[in-house]
Amino acid sequence: MQQTKIFIAMLAAAAVLTGCGGGDDGDDVTINIEQTTDDTGSGSDGGDSGSGGTGVLPAGAPDASKAFVTYNSDYSVGTLEGIIDEDVTLVSSIEWRLAGVVQVGEGNVAVTTDADVQAIKDAGVTLTVEPGTNIRSFDDGTLLVTRGSMLMADGTAAEPITFSSVADADFDGLGEWGGVIIQGFATQYGQGGTGACYGTGTVCNVEGEGGTDVSVFGGNEDDDNSGIIRYVRIAEGGRIAGPNNEINGLTLQGVGHGTTIEYVQVHQNLDDGIEWFGGTVNAKYVVLTGNDDDDIDFDEGFKGNIQYALIEKDPNASGPQGSNDPRGIEANSSDSDYTPETDAVIANVTIIGSEVNKAANSSGDDGQPGMRLRGSLITGVYNSAVANFTDCVRIDDSDTDGDGTVDSFSNVTLENVIGDCDDAFYARRAADVETNTDINTTLSFTATRAIAEPVAQLDSVTSITAVDNGSGFVFDPTNYIGAVDPAAASGWWEGWTIPGSVNAVEPAEASFVTCADDVCTVTGRIDEDYTFVAGYEWRLSGEVIVGEGNVSVATDADVQAVKDNGVTLTIQPGVHVRAFDDGSLLVTRGSKLEAAGTPSSPITFSSAADDDLEGLGEWGGVIVQGFAPQYGQGGTGACYGSGNVCNVEGEGGTVVGNFGGNDPADDSGTIRYVRIAEGGKIAGPNNEINGLTLQGVGYGTTVEYVQVHQNLDDGIEWFGGTVNAKYLVLTGNDDDDIDFDEGYKGNIQYAIIRKDQTATAPQGSNDPRAIEANSSDQDYTPETEGALANILIIGSDMNKAGGEPAMRLRGALTSRVYNTAITAFTDCVRIDDADTDGAGTMALSDVTLDNVIGQCDADFYSHEEPDATAGIVQANSVTVDGAYALTDAEAVVTAPTFVPVDNGSGFTFDSTGFIGAVEPGTAAADAWWAGWIIEGSLD
Repeated sequence: MQQTKIFIAMLAAAAVLTGCGGGDDGDDVTINIEQTTDDTGSGSDGGDSGSGGTGVLPAGAPDASKAFVTYNSDYSVGTLEGIIDEDVTLVSSIEWRLAGVVQVGEGNVAVTTDADVQAIKDAGVTLTVEPGTNIRSFDDGTLLVTRGSMLMADGTAAEPITFSSVADADFDGLGEWGGVIIQGFATQYGQGGTGACYGTGTVCNVEGEGGTDVSVFGGNEDDDNSGIIRYVRIAEGGRIAGPNNEINGLTLQGVGHGTTIEYVQVHQNLDDGIEWFGGTVNAKYVVLTGNDDDDIDFDEGFKGNIQYALIEKDPNASGPQGSNDPRGIEANSSDSDYTPETDAVIANVTIIGSEVNKAANSSGDDGQPGMRLRGSLITGVYNSAVANFTDCVRIDDSDTDGDGTVDSFSNVTLENVIGDCDDAFYARRAADVETNTDINTTLSFTATRAIAEPVAQLDSVTSITAVDNGSGFVFDPTNYIGAVDPAAASGWWEGWTIPGSVNAVEPAEASFVTCADDVCTVTGRIDEDYTFVAGYEWRLSGEVIVGEGNVSVATDADVQAVKDNGVTLTIQPGVHVRAFDDGSLLVTRGSKLEAAGTPSSPITFSSAADDDLEGLGEWGGVIVQGFAPQYGQGGTGACYGSGNVCNVEGEGGTVVGNFGGNDPADDSGTIRYVRIAEGGKIAGPNNEINGLTLQGVGYGTTVEYVQVHQNLDDGIEWFGGTVNAKYLVLTGNDDDDIDFDEGYKGNIQYAIIRKDQTATAPQGSNDPRAIEANSSDQDYTPETEGALANILIIGSDMNKAGGEPAMRLRGALTSRVYNTAITAFTDCVRIDDADTDGAGTMALSDVTLDNVIGQCDADFYSHEEPDATAGIVQANSVTVDGAYALTDAEAVVTAPTFVPVDNGSGFTFDSTGFIGAVEPGTAAADAWWAGWIIEGSLD
């Protein structure tokens, strides 16, 4: 990655900015934004040498002279092939491709002496993969990391590492490439009870499965270290290498417990998800989705521990595509292949089957068990659940000599294992030791994939003894059954797994939805609970209305009827909703929008006009209505009078209808990690659609981590209501960014507001400010009260064209602003009182500024000064770094006494000792906005 710096200099005509308080010369203002950028471009096919190309090779990437790598002309794509014979880093700014079997190191050759083993170790190489890197493979591609070498694939929740096929852009397609194979020097035990392959010495050569290039693995070092595989997603693999010689998503051959495997997903693999061939490597936090054969498979003397695994078979498949017998877990040590050294303990696993495992398979059997524990092995399963299989658990012993008589026995322990299967809990025989196994329960799953039934909650923590493989592994103590804690607000799998891969159901049929291929078009009224599932593009045609709460109500019974008939629109993480030019989304009162994205899988609303996210007014926006109070203009008070009934005509078009009520705690759902771009269609004179419009929305609603980008009208506008907000990014909007009025009572903390740095004037009939709070003149609404903290406001020439202030606090309202910075506006703050009758009868504002700094061209204050000030309120240099944190010395302050608006929510501001939206010293990659906002929108 290359560090560049963008300098945005705001200079007056004389090249020197005037002071904010008057006509004296002030300091030059520089916004210094350090950021990481790609120089490589994107999107072209790999394979051409980078020699003589037009791009610049990113720092840290292997140069084009290496025999194992070639680049396209702009270095956006690098193709790997052959043997990687030196330490290499795959940087995230390049898309990497695997051509053929790409081999790391040369440890898969036969060894005969300890000296041979040491020579392999001495010659071992390390392949490092940066977080966020995409590695896409041609159909003949596989990654093979040989013993003695290491794979350091250490992603993060926000930037997982992804292996997939180059065939298409999605992650759904079985067998489109090979997979990832890791080999080590840990112990493998021979089939047929022949013991460790190395015999009485240390040298081992076991022929590995996965193709002729795989060759040999194994040794006598149970603490062998093959690297780190963390926050890694492997999709679309499982190419068949030969009869009974398939490639799993992740194959672990003799891998030792010095290796780290956690937060790993294998999705849509034609063979197994993860298979252990011997070895001792433990694993935690595993997601296995849509795999065509088994998900967890261990054999050949594997000795290890696995905790937290979420297994879901393909809910849309009627049978396996390959010659497979799909189970959730298979442990194999049966008959002539028995390997009695196989010993594993598994805890907190959820296995959810589908029709794919119930179909007749290649062996002619009808239906597969959730777990098949085959033959002479030792297995303990704790705090786990199986649902939607023919049978839950099948246990077999071994006939080692083929005479038809069982002569070697498994040893299976089940504790706190529950099942919801079609035929029986056990097939063949029961476990040797069982405690609290509920074989006839009903299981359902929450959105986090926790078990919803009370049976999943245990009275006490389960003590689990790990397999003693030398690692010192200790199971986390848990008092629940399943992979996910029912008490957790979110699942540990959320945010980093492939969007739509968990609970990957197809869109439900409904009168308002039409789907073709992977695109679903929604029109009219959503009149039932519905989910926009990930993996599909959703399009809004016309004004899409959720529920029927925008009708006029006359009685409390009408209000209750609206609530009783309310519907919920759920949008899964990673979904992209694209609207035609007449499209908008209106969520009426009594209904909910549950749009809970994640940092790595945000939800995006944009235009269907093109693929970028740049373009003002290309569609409408998102309007959410609620039953929280709204106060009438002209000081007329709450619209509902002394009762609960309220009908306020909403702005945003003829179908918007009515909102409002008398329930400050009203809940309209969740809007988290959501990006809204390119909206702002004009509905009529003084009747625009904001990016996000909140009409009478109550504080039971969650609004946080929201970006509005390139909206032709306001970014976010509150019309009354009580909903608080945190972590907002408002970029390139043509009018105001934060706008509240009509008796809004709420709190906002952490917002970055950045006007379009390339525009010289607004495109619409707008007066672009960053913050407008309106209660002016005959429209005054004295109940309007907002408290804001930690706001960064960066203007541009577009707001200077009309001489607009950064904040206009208009009329008879109450507003408190804390720890905020302003730059590049004509004036920083304009405060007005209200002339309520047009004859000079004034209603006064009540404004407090505490630790507000600014560098503006003309004045800090326009019209009036605030009623109370504290801390720094003066002209200052406003300089930000790549994290958008202030670098000025004045940015570090004593935390003020934050006074939130008491709207009933119990909201408290985070106590911050800094000015601006991001704490100084924060790395750009660690800023709260990093990784989920629209790429380039803060460049």
